[in-house]
This record gives sequence, structure tokens and C-alpha cells, in this order.
Amino acid sequence: MKKLIFSMVLLVIILTVPVFGGGGRQSVPAGKKTVSFALWDEIQYPVFAEICKQFTQETGIEVDLQLTPWSQYWTKLDAAATAGNAADVFWMNIFLPKYADAGVIEPVDSYFTRDGLDKSAWSPAMLNLYTYKDRLYTMPKGMDVVVVAYNKAIFDKYGVSYPTEGWTWQDLERIGAQLRDKIQAAGGSEYPLLMELDPQPSYLQFWLQDGVVPYSASGSSSNIGRPEARKAFDDILKLMDQRILPNFTILSDTKGTDLFLSGRGALLYVGSWKSSVLDGASFASQIGLVPMPSRGVSNVCALGGISYALNSRAKDKESAWQLIKFLGGEISNRLQAEARIEIPAYLKAQPSYIPSFQNIDPTAFIKQSAASTVYPSHPKMFDWDGVQTELVTEIFNRTKSSAQALQELAAEVDALMKQ
Repeated sequence: MKKLIFSMVLLVIILTVPVFGGGGRQSVPAGKKTVSFALWDEIQYPVFAEICKQFTQETGIEVDLQLTPWSQYWTKLDAAATAGNAADVFWMNIFLPKYADAGVIEPVDSYFTRDGLDKSAWSPAMLNLYTYKDRLYTMPKGMDVVVVAYNKAIFDKYGVSYPTEGWTWQDLERIGAQLRDKIQAAGGSEYPLLMELDPQPSYLQFWLQDGVVPYSASGSSSNIGRPEARKAFDDILKLMDQRILPNFTILSDTKGTDLFLSGRGALLYVGSWKSSVLDGASFASQIGLVPMPSRGVSNVCALGGISYALNSRAKDKESAWQLIKFLGGEISNRLQAEARIEIPAYLKAQPSYIPSFQNIDPTAFIKQSAASTVYPSHPKMFDWDGVQTELVTEIFNRTKSSAQALQELAAEVDALMKQ
């Protein structure tokens, strides 16, 4: 009943929140300063409503909190930035170079210096992720890593040993084959392994673990078309052929995470951004987490995350910066950690993250973050994102070989880099 009431309240909140760059705004008392703040995640919206409420109580500055779904966020941001009415503060990710080069974002390093903020208070990896052309452009929010979740009940049901830290890709194949054979022998319907075939939860991680860096150090060419880049895709296809991983039709119809949460999968590559969902699963006490298995080079993880950007055309940059500073500080990060949203980039808030979980043990997320590298990015990557999605889909549905599709993708990427 409590979950139903919360869902109804959340739905009302979502339906009444304006999107940035268009439509009406929340009413703000006359004579008061206000800062607009745009984000894309409806699950996080209630937490940020509370954070912004505390900010207003502390500073007297009102916050116009604006929600736009991920599927529309970037299109609306582009249109709003072009029209000069983008939110004063907005979420940013690895697409930052595009918006930095376009002058949409104001660097914040001078604000850090002016206010005497000690950068060592934030994760160095996250500061590096949002440093571009030797300038810190945004305030880090949190860290995203990928680990492997496993359903202990399924492992116990079929008498297969759990995966352990330090395992390898070969161990993954061996465990997957054991599960497959025992599930089939018992007439079961569970899948040994699940993953979502987007870059971050799957093939990007495998590229980096194989020593493949997608873009050259100069950023003028790609390494996507090289033979070593095919291995990540060929290994995924091999898992499908071995009936360890469901075929592409199944994984495109239903997300791997949803199949796992319905009790249909034994193993799942999963991002830390799904941690609260895992902790709230009906069988959460039976979910274990372990860092990713190592491949050719290591089990390194592409460390992603969200940050807070300052609109270079904000009318009241000082008030906008005050909001960003509050969002990146201890109070905000502690509230997010307690809500199990993500691993805080603000180091002092990280101890609040682990105790907030009621059912799963999230220490694997922290361990995986220690074996991480900066998420590969490029100013033009937004431009080839659609083509990459199409060609990767053709690999997984087997209408093109990995060699052909990646060569076509590399040609597209290299051409865009030269524009």
C-alpha cells in the first residue's frame, strides 16, 4: 500500500513538472531570486526537490526545478541553448566537449579558486572526466560503475558455485555453461547471463578491458575499425551461440535488468545507477554483487557520471553558482547517498552510501570504482551516436559482421572528427 501511495505521489510530481526550454515554470514569489535547474531522471526528482528546498532555506534563492525525460533531454537542451533560454544549471554527462566547444557551458574552475574550494574533496577521476582543454567545466555529481549481479537462489537451485572477486571471462563462460546445462536438464526457463547491449554496461567495458581505446590520444582518428575492436562483439555473439546469453530479439524486446528483476536470470551486468532498483527487488536479499570479470588486460571499468553545468548565458551567474556549489557539497551528496542514487563524487559523503542499503551489499560498486578509467569521450561523439547504435544493432541481429559494421562506423567517426 505504501509503494502504491508513493507511486501515485511521484506520478503527480512528474506530471506537474515543466520541461526546460519550453512551457510554463513553477511560480516564484515576486522579488525573490530564482535559478532554473534541469535534470532528466524522474526517480531522482523527489530527492532533488528536497535538496533544492534546503538550498532555498539556506540562501533564500528559489529553484525552478525542471524535468525532461532522457529521450528528449538533449534535443530540448540544444534548442533551448540556441534560443538563449536554457536552464541556468543543468545536468551534463560525457557529451560535455560538444557543449564546451559551443560556448554553452561556463567553466567553473575560476569559481573553485575564488571560493577556496579544495578539489581534493571530490573524486579525482570525476574531476578528470569533466576537465576539458585544461579547464574544469562542471561540478561532479556522482560516479557510475558496472558490476555483475547474481541471483543466489538460482545458483543454489541448480547447485552452481557463486562467482567470486578476481574471476575471469573464462570463468564467466564456464559458470554460464554450467548454469545452461543444469537449467536445461531440469527443464528450467532461466537465462544463465543477461546484459543490456548499450555501450556502458557491455561492449565499451569489454573494449577497455581488451586494451582498445576507441579514439586516438589526439582525438583526430578512431581505433574502432581495428581487428582487436571486434573481439568484444564476437565474444557477445559467442555467448548467444552457446545459449548462455539470450539472443538479440529477446534482449531488444525486454531489457536485461527487467528480466533479472523478474527472476529470469542468474547473472546480470548492471550499472550502479540501478542500485536502488536492485535493493528494492522482491528477492533483493538473494542478490549478490561482484566486480566484473577480467578480460585480456584487466577488469577496468569506464567510470561515468553526471555533473552540474553552469549556463554561460545565465542571467544571474552568481546565484546559479551558489546552487551548483550547494549541489556538489556535503549536504546534497549525503542526501543522494542515503537515497541510494549513486556513489557520491564528494568523498566525505561516500560513507553514507553503503549503510543506506537494506538488502544488497553495495561494496562491489566501491571496489569496482577503484579499478576504473575515465569514460572515453570526444566533442563529436554526440553526432555519431545514432549511427553507432544502428551499426551495433546490425552486429547483434547478424545482418552485418562485426568487421563490416565496425569498419563502417570507423569511417563515419573519422569523417565527423575531421569536420
